[in-house]
Formats: sequence, C-alpha cells, structure tokens
Amino acid sequence: MQLGIGEVAALVAALVWASSTLLYKRFSHSLSPLELNVNKGMLAAIMMLLAIIVTQDLHAPSAIQSWYWLIASGVIGIAIGDSAYFAALRNIGPARTLIIESFAPAIAGILNIIMLGSYLLWQAWLGIVITIVGVLIALKPKQLLPELERTIYVKGILFALLAAFCQAAGMVMSKGAMNAEQSSSLWAALIRLLSGTFSVAVLVFLLKEHSLIKAVSFHKIEGRGWLLSAIFFGTFIGLWLQLISVKYTDPAIAQTIFATAPLMVMTIGFVRKEPVTANMVLGGLLALLGVGVLLLS
Repeated sequence: MQLGIGEVAALVAALVWASSTLLYKRFSHSLSPLELNVNKGMLAAIMMLLAIIVTQDLHAPSAIQSWYWLIASGVIGIAIGDSAYFAALRNIGPARTLIIESFAPAIAGILNIIMLGSYLLWQAWLGIVITIVGVLIALKPKQLLPELERTIYVKGILFALLAAFCQAAGMVMSKGAMNAEQSSSLWAALIRLLSGTFSVAVLVFLLKEHSLIKAVSFHKIEGRGWLLSAIFFGTFIGLWLQLISVKYTDPAIAQTIFATAPLMVMTIGFVRKEPVTANMVLGGLLALLGVGVLLLS
C-alpha cells in the first residue's frame, strides 16, 4: 500500500481533531452535550453549504442507495455514536472511554467484511493491532482510576462500546455510499452531518431538560470565537477530510489513523511543555510503527 490521498486525508483529519480538542478547552461549556452537538452540526452545515456554493460543487449523490447509506451513517455515526460517547464520558470518564474507543478500527475491519465484503491483507491487520496496542499504552492512566459503582461502570462501558461500534459502522456505511457512485466528498459530508444533526435536534426537542432554542443560539455563548474555530476545524474541515479518506482508502485503515488523534493531542501538549510519561512515549512510538506497517502492507 502506498501513502495515497485517503491516508493523507486521514492523517490531517486526526491532526485537525487533535487541535480542535485543545480549542474546545478554551471556552466554558454553557451547553449540554446534546445541545452542543446540534450547535456544532448546524454551524458546520452552513459552512459546508457555503463551500459548495463557492466551489460550485454540483456532484451531489444521484443514486438513492447512496442517500440511504449516508443518512444511515449520519444517524448511527453522529447522532447515536456521539450521544453514546458523551454518555460514556459522563459515566466512566475520558480515560476508560478512549481506551474502549481504540477498538473502533478492528470493529470497522470486521463490519467492512460483513457489510461490503472487503478484506484486508494480514499485514494490514497486524498494523491495526500494533497501532491499537500503542494507543492503549499511551492512554494508560498515570495512576489508578477511581473505583465506580458497578451500575455506573457497566452502563459507561456499554455506552463506550456502543460509541465505538457506531463510529466504525458510520465509516463503513460512508464507504458503501462512495462505492455506489463517485459523488463529492463534501456533499457526502453534508448529508451525513445534516441527518445526524437533525436526529439529535429531534431528541433535544423531546427531552425537557434540554433546550432546542438554546442549542441553535450562538451569540449568548461565552468564548464563541474559540467555539467557532473548533467547529470550523474539528467539524467542517475534519468531517470533510474524514469522508475524503473513506472515499480513497479502506474504512478500517482510515479509522486506525483517526485513532492516533489522542497521541497528537499528547504531542501538542509536549510542545507546550506539558508533562509527558514514559507510557506516552512508548505508546506513541509503537502506534507510529503500527501505522507504518499498515501503510506498507
């Protein structure tokens, strides 16, 4: 395998997501996770529409099968997957959640076989395994995690597994749409984003503890400049690059490269002179080796 458009897009997407994660830390979260999901999706969709108009991109999907794949991908990957991810964070915290999320590449590889009948070479699977192990080592907490009540722990684990599954399934479904016809990655990203955002908006509307009006507002949010930057890079550019990567490479390979985003966050932290552990260095090097094996398979 050569380093092609898909692999480069996945690497840049991972870097963009890592940077946007740091940007999100710069503003106080005045919205609930679901409200923030709607806010991000709405603003990113506007950005994508403007990009389509400016670039005069007329390559919208014409096959009904492509629309089915993309809408399902948005509902499962963005609406259900993101909601499950946020629920996992609330129940078991980021460390445990990210560890379970690291298995998304393997899930994507299995779903790719079941849903699309596409198989990877054993060398590629070896690269995926090495990368996952590297990420797990790098994400290992510096100290023992606090014990949780069994009910909360089990619920959090199930949410994290659901998030990993939905994330992988969303990627494979996007690939199914790309296989159906050669449509624009920007249009595919827009359809996927709108379907996912609409589903979350309906949920926010139905749940009394959330406010749809608050979710679609922007001017009252503190630090909205940082939020807008995070949405531009993390959702608009990141999701666009994600669809480009899936279009030109295998979903399991793309998902493996996406999984290195936490390592890039650690690298940025190292540059900013934040503390770095031996596990971070060892895991990062191992993950880098795994990605190298994956790209050379």
